[in-house]
Amino acid sequence: MLCPEFMGPREQWWFTPVLWKSIPQQEYDGPHEWAPLRERFASASPRQGQGQGHFDALDGLVEVAVGLQDLAAKYFAMILLGAAGSDRHLAAARAYIYEDRLAPNVVELCEPLAVWGRLTAVETILWVYDRHFGAQCAEGIPAYLTTMLEPEFGPAADYPREDTLEAYEAAVRTLHQQRVAELGDPNAYVLFGERFGTSPYELMMQPLMRRRFEVTTGIDCSHFYVRRDFQPLTAAAHLEAWLDSSAPDHFIPGERYFFGHHIPRDP
Repeated sequence: MLCPEFMGPREQWWFTPVLWKSIPQQEYDGPHEWAPLRERFASASPRQGQGQGHFDALDGLVEVAVGLQDLAAKYFAMILLGAAGSDRHLAAARAYIYEDRLAPNVVELCEPLAVWGRLTAVETILWVYDRHFGAQCAEGIPAYLTTMLEPEFGPAADYPREDTLEAYEAAVRTLHQQRVAELGDPNAYVLFGERFGTSPYELMMQPLMRRRFEVTTGIDCSHFYVRRDFQPLTAAAHLEAWLDSSAPDHFIPGERYFFGHHIPRDP
């Protein structure tokens, strides 16, 4: 689940309540910033399978996201960019980073790059970490790298000290090259060190994968929770039923989807 301070009661979908409906002005610092995000979200993820995802609606989202003043709006814009952005949108995020902008915007863009999961993003994330190591806003970067590259916590999850930063970066680059060699594709989308896809049951029971499962398929997972408490038996029953159905056949292994709509892949 998302950070509680950014959400009302858990209702439907990963992105609710803030992108499906209006936000009372008194609840957020910048209510005017939400309307454009909701419009982009609705275009990329038509409900109930109606039409196709219009991912051109996310053009310019990088510049919009970094300019938002409401912290909740910025957080959801970054997540929307990573979950629904096409390769060219995430390439725009990398280009913004390499203009050597100042933290925290550059660091915040590492999260959508990690959600994107393309192996080519690893070097960019490391570049940011090297330049902003020690800043509070950069403390989450090893978490992004380990969830991309490792099936369980390993070298990428070992938060370095200043005197071990160089060794840490070398270890992550070694992991990165191992994944490229194993998958045979430097442009592969990965999660937990494997090619991204609708994963086996054991992975989908993990919190991060449940979020990715929901946003990939568009399946409402709100019933997995009661008053924010995860219900493992309920989740297991629904996930097993889904895996036993023909629904997974819709999703090509190694490709990205947003609410069931295929996200364009660029070279």
